Amino acid sequence: MTIQKIIRSLMLALFLISGNLSAQDTDITRHQIYGHRDGMAMFYDVEVPANANGLGIVLIVSGGFVSGEDNLNIIEPFWNILLENGYTLFQIYHPAHPVYRIPDAFAALKIGVQHIQDNSAQFDVDSERLGIFGVSTGGFLSLLLGMSVEADERSAYDFKAIVAMMPPVDVLDVDFDAELFGARYLDFDPALYSIVSPINYVSADDPPTLLIHGTTDQAVPYERTSVRMQSLLEEAGVKNRLVSVDAGHEIFPEPYLSEAHSAILEWFERHL
Repeated sequence: MTIQKIIRSLMLALFLISGNLSAQDTDITRHQIYGHRDGMAMFYDVEVPANANGLGIVLIVSGGFVSGEDNLNIIEPFWNILLENGYTLFQIYHPAHPVYRIPDAFAALKIGVQHIQDNSAQFDVDSERLGIFGVSTGGFLSLLLGMSVEADERSAYDFKAIVAMMPPVDVLDVDFDAELFGARYLDFDPALYSIVSPINYVSADDPPTLLIHGTTDQAVPYERTSVRMQSLLEEAGVKNRLVSVDAGHEIFPEPYLSEAHSAILEWFERHL
């Protein structure tokens, strides 16, 4: 099955069930504008649970490098647990495929992250205790944003923990002509390929990183991505953990979903 078919099937199936998920008692502030691209606003939404603990998670809303509310709904079973446990979510959207490419998303999100760091206090969130979380290409972008900060640019506002679920880690690991939604992934300047690959930024000062991945993932192969990334994190001396589950590129069935929830909560509780 092609990557395109897997992601489309996943989006359809999970969109149908997402409306049945229980809603949390939260306060949502929508459309916090962090910049503009070609006259269009770039924004994030802030969801604050009633039992807010003062800690924030930047949730990268992305799947197949598409970023929209459908993507957010699809992965709700993964992130809803954070709201239940008091974490405020900054749900950030990026310029999306197929109109825009990976470097556009990365450049925009760097601006958005800075905006969140500068403004999180107005939502009673400690700007020095932020984590970042993403699934699939959201995980890819989470790794990229958390690891790409140069050593001399590190500050107290950097992410204190990364959680990346079934993430790609290297754009060169994708078939050069691979397409999704009618456009090639790598249809941008080849000089930027290494710049937008998380695999090239692993260093000792990276935040503690949790990887969660299905061992039967056909869209983002487990061994070439999370196993490879963990090996590099180990070599660099970065605190890390890889949770491997018997699942594909999907919302994990039980008991693996609960296992993922426990790992996510434990990681953020330990490092934020």
